[in-house]
Amino acid sequence: MKSIPGIEKLTAILTTEQLEKLDRSAQRHIEMSNMSFKILSATERNLEIEVVQNETKSGRYATEATLTSRTKELFGKFLPDTELNISAVAYSPSPASVVTTAWLEQKMQQKGVRIKQIAFQTGIDKQAISDWVTGKKSMSQLVKAMFYFYLSS
Repeated sequence: MKSIPGIEKLTAILTTEQLEKLDRSAQRHIEMSNMSFKILSATERNLEIEVVQNETKSGRYATEATLTSRTKELFGKFLPDTELNISAVAYSPSPASVVTTAWLEQKMQQKGVRIKQIAFQTGIDKQAISDWVTGKKSMSQLVKAMFYFYLSS
């Protein structure tokens, strides 16, 4: 049982079989929607759960309301008489995720910025910047963030 951090807090409330079923169900949510659950506290009457959705391959994300309802469905099957207090954290993409070579070219043209100027102001090698701008070299998330904040101000 590794899918739900804090699941051991339910050992006094659920049977081993129920815990295993709950864990398997949570594992399916992780695989399908990249949702993770964490049990923060548990009593027979109250259960405090945090649900978080991280980045998915499909690019489709649930709202906080949807995350809350899916968590209620999952845990409600096993704990029907328990009040569920759910803290949902929906995925929020990084603003830097918009940075592509086309975006760079457009922003540089709009602002009248040249590669040489970026190199001088950032201290980064001119050839490295050129390789990122032309697409010869892929950009890490850190590089995308640097370009995003440099060209968005």
